[in-house]
Amino acid sequence: MGTDIDTAASVGLCAALAVVLAAFAAVSIVSGPRSFERLDREAPLPLVGKAPMEAVYAALGPVARFLVALRVSANAVTIASFGLAVVAAVLFAFGHFGLGAVVASTAALADALDGLIARQTRTASKYGQVLDTTIDRYVEALFIGGIAIYVRHDLLLLLLALGALVGGFMVSYASSVLRELAVPDPKAPMRRAERLSCLLVSATLVPFVASAGHALPMRLQLGPIILALATIAVVGNVSALRRLLRGARVAAAANPVVPVPPPPAPAPVRSTPSLKGPASAPASKRLRHP
Repeated sequence: MGTDIDTAASVGLCAALAVVLAAFAAVSIVSGPRSFERLDREAPLPLVGKAPMEAVYAALGPVARFLVALRVSANAVTIASFGLAVVAAVLFAFGHFGLGAVVASTAALADALDGLIARQTRTASKYGQVLDTTIDRYVEALFIGGIAIYVRHDLLLLLLALGALVGGFMVSYASSVLRELAVPDPKAPMRRAERLSCLLVSATLVPFVASAGHALPMRLQLGPIILALATIAVVGNVSALRRLLRGARVAAAANPVVPVPPPPAPAPVRSTPSLKGPASAPASKRLRHP
C-alpha cells in the first residue's frame, strides 16, 4: 500500500479522467449538451451530478465502434470484465490499491461498453441481459471481497466490508422486488454506479494518503476506503429497507386482502326416542319367541 507504482497508477487514472472530462466539456460547448438514454435510469452522483458518467460514456463510443469492427461480441466484453475484476480483487487483497483501481475501473467500464456494442450490432438478447446482470453482481462482490481479505486482521474493518457487501446486494434485491410487485422504483441512493464510484475513488486516493504518512496507523492510511465502505454499508442498507417497506405498502394498498368470513356453525343434532322400546332391554327378551 502506498508504493511508488500504486501512486503512479493513481496519478495516471486521475489524469485520464481529467482529460476525458475536459474533452467532453469542450465538445459540449461546441456542439451543445449531449444526453444518453442509458444514463437516464441512473441517479446523479453526489456533488458532481452526471457529468463524469456522461463524459466517460461519450469516450466509450469510439472504443465500442472499434471493437465492433474487430467483431468482438458484447458477451465477450462482459466475460472479460469478470476476468479483470478477479485481477483487481487480487491486487486489492495484496494492498495495491492504485493498480487495483486502474484494473477495477477498466472492468467497471465494460458494463457500459457491452451495452453499446449490443445496441450497435443489434445483438441484445435476454441471455445477454442475464449474463450482464450476473457478472455485474460478481464484479462488485470481487472488489469488496478483495478489500475484505486485505483488512481481515482488523475486525471492525472486516465488518464494514461485509456490511458494504450486504448493502450492495440488498439495493439490487430491492430493485428486483419492486419490479416483481409492479411498483415504481424511485431513484434511491447507493445504486451500482454510486457504489462503484465510491469504491474506485477511495481506492485511487489511498496511495496518496499512504505515501503522505508512512508512519500513520493502517486505519488512517485506509481512511478513504473506510469512509467508502461505511457509506455503502449504512446508506445502502437503509435505502434498501426503505424501498422494500414502501413497495410492500404500495402493493398492499393496490391489492387489499379481503377477510373471508368463517363458515356457519353446524346446527345441533337432536336425539329422538327409539320406537322399538328401550335400547337397554336384554337381548334374551328381545329375541324370545311368542
